Amino acid sequence: SARKAAITARELAAMIAAADGQGTRAIRDRAILALGLAAALRRSELVALEWRDVEMVDKGLKLTLRHSKTDQEGAGEKRGLPYGSDKRTCPLRALKAWLVEAKLEAGPVFRAVDRHGRMAAKPLSGRSIARIIKRACHTAGLEAARYSGHSLRAGLVTAAAKAGKSTHAIMRQTGHRSVAMVARYVRAAQLFDDNAAAGIGL
Repeated sequence: SARKAAITARELAAMIAAADGQGTRAIRDRAILALGLAAALRRSELVALEWRDVEMVDKGLKLTLRHSKTDQEGAGEKRGLPYGSDKRTCPLRALKAWLVEAKLEAGPVFRAVDRHGRMAAKPLSGRSIARIIKRACHTAGLEAARYSGHSLRAGLVTAAAKAGKSTHAIMRQTGHRSVAMVARYVRAAQLFDDNAAAGIGL
């Protein structure tokens, strides 16, 4: 199957703006989108997040991923998230708004919300995360078919590569064990940087 597109920071901002409103579902969706990209989370990691795994600290947010694909011993993988420079797309502000709205004190962080704003006790499914991403893409005027649940995670790698972050720094945030896998995203992100065909009078 064709590789799905990475979501860029600009597209994320458009998706978050499109998920406008103060309804419970909109607040949840904004938190999923912002956190999913900034923490490079898989769908399975987003749905497995529990209230106890989220810790606000002075510098930002500490996440513990207990069910990570790369964490075979189950010790839990830590991810740090600083405050975002743009209030509209800051993952910490979006997550805080959701935790206040949901009044959570235990259990899954991201749960189903019906059209009346009532919240379920069970976590969302990975399929629901993919639907939320596609719906936000569609509302923002993006071609939804180009994106999937993986697009948020790929978006962090691409944005970090464009910002000149080291492969080591990217791998620390994504939990990737393979340099080759990250390098593939970095190459795609840098396709037009210092391009041999640019500025040669063609």
